[in-house]
Amino acid sequence: MYCPGVSLSVPEDVPALTFIYMILSRDPDPGQEVEFLILNSSSNATTYFALDSLNGVISKTAEPPLDYETNPKHFQFVVAVRARGRGPTESCVGTVTLHIQDVNDESPVLTYMPDAPLHIHENVPLGTKLVTLTATDRDAEDSVRYEFVGTHKEFFINEDSGEVTVAYPLDYEDVGIPKSWVLRVRVYDSQWAHSTTGTFTVILQDVNDNPPRCSQDIYVIELAENTPVGTHLVSLACIDMDGAFPNSNITYHLIMDPFSNETFSLTNNELKVGPKHLNSDNAIFVGMHFKYTLFVKVSDEGSPVLSTMITVIIRVIRINELEPVGTTSAFTFSILENSPVDTLVGKLTFTDADWPFNNLKYTIIGGHLGMPPRFYMEPDTGMIKLLESLDRETESQYKIVVRITDMDNDAAPDPLRQRSATAQVMVNVLNVNDEPPMCHPPHLETRIYSTVKGPFIQLNCSDTDSPQGQLSYLIVGGNTNNQFTLWRLGVDPPSLATGQHFQYDGFQGIQDPVTFQLLVQVTDELGGNTARQLSATSTIIVHVVPWITSRPASSTKAASTTMTTSVERKILYYWSPDSWFPAVLTLTGALLLMCLYALSWCLFKDVPACSRLFPHCDQQRSHSNLAAKEPGLGPRHGNSLGKDPKPSTKLSLLPGNHQ
Repeated sequence: MYCPGVSLSVPEDVPALTFIYMILSRDPDPGQEVEFLILNSSSNATTYFALDSLNGVISKTAEPPLDYETNPKHFQFVVAVRARGRGPTESCVGTVTLHIQDVNDESPVLTYMPDAPLHIHENVPLGTKLVTLTATDRDAEDSVRYEFVGTHKEFFINEDSGEVTVAYPLDYEDVGIPKSWVLRVRVYDSQWAHSTTGTFTVILQDVNDNPPRCSQDIYVIELAENTPVGTHLVSLACIDMDGAFPNSNITYHLIMDPFSNETFSLTNNELKVGPKHLNSDNAIFVGMHFKYTLFVKVSDEGSPVLSTMITVIIRVIRINELEPVGTTSAFTFSILENSPVDTLVGKLTFTDADWPFNNLKYTIIGGHLGMPPRFYMEPDTGMIKLLESLDRETESQYKIVVRITDMDNDAAPDPLRQRSATAQVMVNVLNVNDEPPMCHPPHLETRIYSTVKGPFIQLNCSDTDSPQGQLSYLIVGGNTNNQFTLWRLGVDPPSLATGQHFQYDGFQGIQDPVTFQLLVQVTDELGGNTARQLSATSTIIVHVVPWITSRPASSTKAASTTMTTSVERKILYYWSPDSWFPAVLTLTGALLLMCLYALSWCLFKDVPACSRLFPHCDQQRSHSNLAAKEPGLGPRHGNSLGKDPKPSTKLSLLPGNHQ
């Protein structure tokens, strides 16, 4: 039978013969003892641990000692428990696992410590790395810490990395600083329980550590943008405090960025403008805030070479030098005549190479703008926009004169130094189909004989925004029996013609009208844009005179009459209600019907059904009942013709009847 196992942790420094664990087990039989034995174990487990077969105690052996850094980290036993004296049959088998725990029992070991002295120059900057010491600790996952033994203000050691750096300015000429040091370093483990010490030597070396000194470290100069080439800017004055030649001999070197290259020159200690001119109208220079920053490196000739940097800041004052320039001086724009107010007509594009770039003001100074002016200009953008509505039939072209003036191109604004340019703008108004056709006169009246066949009168129609060839004609009303047609040759207006003989035969019952009121629709098609068609109608009244003759007849002269013009416009849209509208309309109708029903019920709730519909119904019934009781009205009432009936003394009255 398999029994539950157990897992234990054992520190690596456990003493020899130390009790570690006792396996508890008993035999249910009275007086029966058990024994313990190891069936199997991991490698070398029995070398370090022993099992007492009588009491089940696991203990550390006398030798060898445990070492977490070199021995296995885990040991495992398969232990069997059985009744003593009953043979090899096991009654219980379980596993015992021992985990070895690391113990801080090792001292750090210095793996690198300089044997030879370290030489360091006196002019090294603070933070300069001198050396990195290394040490290890054999304890697993243990780290080391470094520190100086004693106080050394000139150096700093990083307690985590062992890096030694310069922490104080080292000046060989300073009598308060030693010329050499013997540094003692102690290395601890992470728990500060074990440590190791070591020493190394540092020697300070003298160098040329006095750089040249100048009367000024920084110069600020202001120049106009148009300063001539060769202008003298400044003379530099520097000396070196070191001893005689070559340490005291100094040289000057001008350091410039690529943008400043060749704009300035340095001869010995003299700084001048040139060989290039100054230029402040440059995007790079704008980013530099209109200033050049030059550096002059002043160096001695010692070993090592020491230098001093002088900064020269040159501020350039902007001058307005250039005029605005456009892609062209003549612009042409087009706009539809039905464009709404504030529509963009066009934009003028001008540039100014003076900084601030393209900072221009656009102003209309003349031209033909219409009355009142039809256009206005945005001064900052150069956009020309519509100010008043247009009518191509009234004015088809406008001319505008625009002045373009640069702004704020001088450091100190000076209106007298502003520069400008002019531009001519032509605006063409494009035709839009906004005028319907017109017929002259709009109404005609004529008389013809019934024998006329062919054209007899020509329409005179025109459209102010559509050519004659784009007008279409159609008879839309009054053409009974299709007696009339429109004949058209070329682009001229059509003529009204008869297409067949009129019929006025009274004997055969055939009779055409003698007066026709024809409605002719005239539709324009500007540019073939049928979506914006406009129509008008012309009325032609034709009086037909019945006539039978073998000779051809001619029409009479057309007579004009005064009638009102009718304009027909095609509706190319329809109204579509929102989705909620039918529901609200239905609900409103239902509520109205309910109100009418309630009102009727309140008015007629006390009136009999007959009287509600027929107000005289009840009165007639009363007369009928009275008549039925009169003599001679029939045997159904039990009365004879010869007997006088008894008059009724009581009548049943219904609401709404009168006695």
